[in-house]
Amino acid sequence: MYSKIKNIQLAEQIFQKVKSTKNLPIDISLFGTMFKGYNINGQPSKTIELYENELLNKKTIELDAIAATCLLSACTDCHRLDIGEYVHDEILRLGLLDPPNIRLATAIMNMYCNCGSIDRARELFNQLLPIVDHVAYSILMKTYLSINQPLKVLDLFEQLQLSSISPDSFIYLNIINACNQLGLIHQAEKIHRSIPSYIIERNHALLIGLIDMHAHCLHLNESYRLFNLLKQKDNISLGNLLHGYAINGQGQEALKLFEKFKSELIFNEQVYKMILYACAFTGDLVNEAQEIYRTIPDKYKTPQVAAAMVSTLARASFFDEVELFIHQYKPRSQNISLLWSAFFMVCYQSKNVQYAKLIYDHITDDPFLLLLFSDMTNSLSSNEIINYFRQQKPGICWTEIENNDKTNYIIYEFCDNDLSNFSSLHSEFNVVINDLKSAGIYWKTYENDLKEFVCGHTSIRLAIVKNLISTLPRTTIQLTTTKSICYVCHEGIKELSLLKQRDIVLRDNIRVHHFHNGHCSCHDQF
Repeated sequence: MYSKIKNIQLAEQIFQKVKSTKNLPIDISLFGTMFKGYNINGQPSKTIELYENELLNKKTIELDAIAATCLLSACTDCHRLDIGEYVHDEILRLGLLDPPNIRLATAIMNMYCNCGSIDRARELFNQLLPIVDHVAYSILMKTYLSINQPLKVLDLFEQLQLSSISPDSFIYLNIINACNQLGLIHQAEKIHRSIPSYIIERNHALLIGLIDMHAHCLHLNESYRLFNLLKQKDNISLGNLLHGYAINGQGQEALKLFEKFKSELIFNEQVYKMILYACAFTGDLVNEAQEIYRTIPDKYKTPQVAAAMVSTLARASFFDEVELFIHQYKPRSQNISLLWSAFFMVCYQSKNVQYAKLIYDHITDDPFLLLLFSDMTNSLSSNEIINYFRQQKPGICWTEIENNDKTNYIIYEFCDNDLSNFSSLHSEFNVVINDLKSAGIYWKTYENDLKEFVCGHTSIRLAIVKNLISTLPRTTIQLTTTKSICYVCHEGIKELSLLKQRDIVLRDNIRVHHFHNGHCSCHDQF
């Protein structure tokens, strides 16, 4: 009782008094109550401490399902995989999952997922498949999303549809987020069709999620249509739609939307950031961005919003104005490294070595930016740069291609460090390389070329080749990658769009690039 009313100190006193009373039987329920008290009062580490001091490796008092669930919850919050595994072993030894206890099993899965052991969680999930519920599905889906594995989320959804479980709003939100990551329009449309319209109409969060999904999947007309269905517009839905316009370089449309709701909503930081990035990615809206920035309340002129303004100015080559803007930025007490980073990235992309050198002292805390600087100035050895990039997570690229009987689209996944698909594409890959070579662009496939290794975009190149050999001429190629595109890839894809007469749409982790007839919608400001 005392632990539930936030008086954990009094609960501890009573616990110690009861525990020390002679001839009073002590069982696991006493410990379970204390475990729960610590957890609900935000002190999960004390739950683990009590278990380690009083019960671990002692068989006088055995765990029950309630105490074990509380312990697993504490391990989840504290990321204590070691204790969580031990508790799991105890649960199996004591037979607490026999007959199956879905709540306890879900707690075990959640612990493994939050402690970075998704394979153990999936193993338990598969063992309990006949009785798992939507909560277990949702836990796995959310974890796969956190590690960039949206295809496994879709596989789980297909599995769920074959069961007797009805998806709830959390399941649908996870599926929508998986489509967000994939950024593939046909898959997004398929998932949207699978959600009953009456569920969408009465669930505000789902409708906002769908607006965001279609915006990320380049289906802005549908995103705008759904936005208009909202009975109550808010900054979240507006920010999602503005983000869609921003990444697609449709700044004018974003400005119209921003102006329309200026008198209806009190904008927040996210909305201001998105409208400034919409101006930045369009390239010719500097005056509009400056006017907007002047009207932003001081409390929303955060480093994130200011960095968007820096990006707008720098992408328009207003480098002197950027430097002045950063020096005048207030409050000076805030961390302004974001502003210098935004400035440097534009310098790097535009190969402006002069300004990159001027701001060098402001980026020395970021090893990635220093490596990019060394790439510009050739001040580090190839081995040093290659060793750094070997330690980074490999990029992933997804694409969807219509199957032979035109009834469905198949999603293909390519990974930078996985060349298992390379052998089947080797011959066409060489054709593409030779075509580009004749245009003065070199896409090599081996590590001793520094530029090749640094951009490391083997996945993008393989995905393009897969489309070239699997689709009819002039079919649009759509790709999504988890990394930002590099100069070498960008130039190569521009040339390919001309040589192969293909429109190529690539969404990277910054924006969408529409390649057509040798040009890109980003105007080489990627």
